[in-house]
Amino acid sequence: MKLISVPLSQEALELLDVDACPKNKLEQLYMSETEYRQLTNSGIIDNINLKLGKIIDDYEDEKIQGINEIESTLSILKSSTIPENPELLIKLINLTNTALKNNTGIFFFF
Repeated sequence: MKLISVPLSQEALELLDVDACPKNKLEQLYMSETEYRQLTNSGIIDNINLKLGKIIDDYEDEKIQGINEIESTLSILKSSTIPENPELLIKLINLTNTALKNNTGIFFFF
C-alpha cells in the first residue's frame, strides 16, 4: 500500500517531521498497487521527479514543499491524465490544492 499525506496545518507539518502527527491532522490517500501502477504509467511521477529534482519511487520517501514546488506539481497534475482512473487524478489535484491552501506539503511514502 502506498501513502500520500498532506498536513492540514503548520503544527501538523512539524509533527509529521518527527513521526508524531495524528491522522486527524492529515489528509491522506492510500493507493492500491493497481492505482500506483496507473499513476506511474501515466508519467506524472516521472514529470514531477524531472521538473522538481525529486526521487518519488518504490521504497523511497519524498516530499514536495514550498509554494513554488506545490504550484509546479499542481500544474503537472492539471495537464496530465490517468485514463484508467480519472478519479485518482482528481484526488491528487485535491490533495495538492489542500497543501497549497495550508502552505504545508505533499509527502510520499512509497
